[in-house]
Amino acid sequence: MDGLWPVLNQNPERVILVDGPQRISCAQWLAQAGELGSALRRQGLPEGAAIAFQLPNWYEACVIHLAALLYGFRLVPLLPMYRQTELSLILSECQVQAVFIPQEFRQQSYTDLLAQVSWPQRSAQRIYVVRGRDDRYGAYADLLGGPTLAPTPALLDEVKLVLYTSGSTGKPKGVMHTHRSIDSLIEFTAEFWGLSPADVALVPSPVGHIGGSMYAFDFPLRLGVRALLMERWNADQAMDLIEAESVSFCAGATPFLADLLAAAERRASALPSLRRFICGGASVPPALIERASAQFTQCTVSRAYGSTELPVICAGVRSRADAYHGAHTDGQCGADVQLLDDAGVPVDPGEVGEVVARAPRLFAGYVDPQDNDGAFTADGYFRMGDLARWVDGRFLEIKGRKKELIIRLGENLSPLEIENVMLQHPAVRQVAVVGIADERTGEAALAFVVVHPGASLSLKELQSYWADKGLARQKCPEYLRVVDSLPTNTIGKVLKRELQRIGLHGEL
Repeated sequence: MDGLWPVLNQNPERVILVDGPQRISCAQWLAQAGELGSALRRQGLPEGAAIAFQLPNWYEACVIHLAALLYGFRLVPLLPMYRQTELSLILSECQVQAVFIPQEFRQQSYTDLLAQVSWPQRSAQRIYVVRGRDDRYGAYADLLGGPTLAPTPALLDEVKLVLYTSGSTGKPKGVMHTHRSIDSLIEFTAEFWGLSPADVALVPSPVGHIGGSMYAFDFPLRLGVRALLMERWNADQAMDLIEAESVSFCAGATPFLADLLAAAERRASALPSLRRFICGGASVPPALIERASAQFTQCTVSRAYGSTELPVICAGVRSRADAYHGAHTDGQCGADVQLLDDAGVPVDPGEVGEVVARAPRLFAGYVDPQDNDGAFTADGYFRMGDLARWVDGRFLEIKGRKKELIIRLGENLSPLEIENVMLQHPAVRQVAVVGIADERTGEAALAFVVVHPGASLSLKELQSYWADKGLARQKCPEYLRVVDSLPTNTIGKVLKRELQRIGLHGEL
């Protein structure tokens, strides 16, 4: 495997991954990936087979990722929040042949969870428990230590990653990225953010997201950036890590920056090693960026914009000198972007239009071909579903969403998916779910419900129902309002903008 990954071979003993007390060198990462991939190949997994992991930010996810690269497997990261319904859909759609799970994480037994999930390619022998054992399945630890086979890396245009995101269709959509599209993403961000082996990145974002995966997997592997993995977010622990490890880079949704800023203010610390913080994934208040820039005196703090399908359309600003655009726009555009009116014609400068974009890092399409319908313009631009305007010619300011997706803690939530579940509740006659502004999470889900005559529904009852349905609890609305009727237009369509205006306390 010498020569395949020059970053790992240049300094084999250098620590490249830090996961709590675990400090993994370049040589250890490469060796474990070779052993793991070889074991999977000996167990019959062919090139192109899909393998999945449902892990927290553990270094083993990095090993699985590198094993997939070395032996030509397609990787399907799964968020730890997924439950039976999401897992059955994703594992079936991707034809997953091997799955890696923790024994337990955050009071959830994943070995029990997987026992309730079926898909056509399921094999109990190819469900591997990481950091634990269960007699029903294989063990990750048993796959390591054996001889390595010659690697067979995939071709650039073959699919490398399948990441799932909620869509307006009401079901999760599988986003396929090739090796070429991810390579382009790393090249672009490395140049814009000035990343090198001298950088240390704190990674609190889930590795099941496009952001967390690039920071934890590709930055170390391609650029030599040391990655510090956090399995759960804690601002004070983050402060300790930044100070102890001289962290220079961090990215995350609004709550990560807000919490880190509050912790730094309590300690009166400027975190002098931190030179860049990228904030995106949800609504980012300009005042938060300005306060963080004032506190972190050596750091370029800025907003950024992109999606799973087309990551990092805007990478923020290049330096602290451009503080205004860093706080009041979503960053300098680094893709081919057009803003269109309802007729598909580019709007005048300064006017608001629908964002359509393309770049070499654009995804290869959705796993389900039907999801591609309407997702692109005739000339190949991806429809982001957002509204924006140009600021000073090259900066984008996102003004809202054309679609109804709710972005909570950087995670896309589909109102239609939530509504479809709620309509199965025996008390629910009608329901409409909208996103409302939330200071901590960016947005929160508010459900307006009309119940059947004589019925009632409380938020606690809804939460219990949600758990019984085997759905991710994060998709359950945070707020519930039982109303007599929903506002509609003349053809009976629910006026969701009116419901957003009414919010938690307004009158219908």
